[in-house]
Amino acid sequence: MSAGYKYYMEPEPSIEERYDVSTGVRRRGPYKLDTTNLVAGSFLPSFTPIAADLVKKTAQVAIRVEVYEKFTTGSNTTLKIKKNSLAYVGMHLGNGSHGATINSIDKSDKAFDKLTLAADFGETVEVGTVLYEATAVSGTTPKVVANSALYGRVQVEEGVVLVALLMRAFEIEPTKLAMPFSDIDKANMPHFQFNAAGVQSPAGVSYELPEASDSVMGGIQLGFSQSGKKYPVALEGGKAYVEVPWTDNNTTYQAANSSTLGLVKQGAKVDDAAGGDEKDKINALLASLRAAGIIASK
Repeated sequence: MSAGYKYYMEPEPSIEERYDVSTGVRRRGPYKLDTTNLVAGSFLPSFTPIAADLVKKTAQVAIRVEVYEKFTTGSNTTLKIKKNSLAYVGMHLGNGSHGATINSIDKSDKAFDKLTLAADFGETVEVGTVLYEATAVSGTTPKVVANSALYGRVQVEEGVVLVALLMRAFEIEPTKLAMPFSDIDKANMPHFQFNAAGVQSPAGVSYELPEASDSVMGGIQLGFSQSGKKYPVALEGGKAYVEVPWTDNNTTYQAANSSTLGLVKQGAKVDDAAGGDEKDKINALLASLRAAGIIASK
């Protein structure tokens, strides 16, 4: 570099596999990103939760915050959250039953960001809980619910920002995600499989597991009663099996005789009668049948 010049270049971030990339499927796009309340010049990391309008081809970030330290209710207006969230002053937080409005954000601590709320949240919130951006201070309704994830890292700019989105991904590692997903998002994303404990759907959100078929991955129900040659599926150690009753009998076959069914072999060839030799042909046929064991010997 030339003397006297300083170059401010953001280093390329290390790429960490946040999901099984071989399972990722992109939506047909691109999608126009709604940059409202996003800071121009900042970057959205890959796999940021996105609420996509599949008809209008627009995308809106589903802003979520993860609680860094247990919040105990009771005239408490300080909430500590994990760093690098997209929370902003004036934003409503909620969990489906309670909520609060952010009055200020202190990012001076290297370990967490400190939110000052306009009023107590209304209930105790455990570490690791993910709160969503709500439509109102009551916190009962999320502003948007994610149905997609950002495919790649994107810089927020003035003007139009086009993004690519994922519509499916498996073996997602929640601890490696830069932006958290709430349970309400996960319940709305049937084609995303998170490596975590079971997801509980908040009130007002439901997901119906489709029935499995030859063209649809889905669920089955146990409890079928045997009917004829149809046998029920059972589970053992979390794995399915079918128990078919049968007896391991080795059958021994013997040569056929005049009183017992059994095995025979193909007889020798006998030519067609040519006229005048019928007796000889018939005798030859009988001899061949006797030799093959098809008819009894004399």
